[in-house]
Amino acid sequence: MSRAFPFLFFSEFKKEVIREKEKVFLMKSISKTKKEKTNMQTQTAVQDEKQEIVVLADVPRSENDIYRISRKHYKGNRYLDLRIFFKAKDDTATLVPCLKGVCFAEKFREDIIAGLIMARTIPQPVIPEGKTIASVTVCDISVSETEIFRISKGCGKKTVFVDIRKFFASKDGAFIPFKTKGVSIQETALEEVILGLVQSGPKHSA
Repeated sequence: MSRAFPFLFFSEFKKEVIREKEKVFLMKSISKTKKEKTNMQTQTAVQDEKQEIVVLADVPRSENDIYRISRKHYKGNRYLDLRIFFKAKDDTATLVPCLKGVCFAEKFREDIIAGLIMARTIPQPVIPEGKTIASVTVCDISVSETEIFRISKGCGKKTVFVDIRKFFASKDGAFIPFKTKGVSIQETALEEVILGLVQSGPKHSA
């Protein structure tokens, strides 16, 4: 009995250690599950916030596309988005956004509107001989030390347009346009686009 006792004691001790390890593992699993659930809830909230879009105005561009002006909320901040939407091929009632567009913080709204009004009033540029297009800078709106919004007025052989585009500063200090962060507004639609940007109330939710 005396020799078996230590073995029995050790066996019970080992079982107790295993049980404690199982408890620790279970607690960690529960904690991990709670953390993952919290992360999922946070991600869902962020996604919902990203999807909080209110359409302010739709301005016809052609038979197949429009300029859509919408307000977006993200992390407590408001942004305005001016983007071209086109009709889906398989469902003409569905509008699909394209890359041609510009998004800016609402604090720049008045500056953008003022720039567009200025563009509306200045004469269209003259196309140089041998060229097919011409443009002139209307104004630059500073976003940061390295980024600006540039509003310009241009024309081709048959169209006059106003362009809003984001530019970034290169190493030599010159500003270079973003290819995907800009949109050209046809002169015939400019007045309605300005009115859409002035709009404060929603037209409908996107």
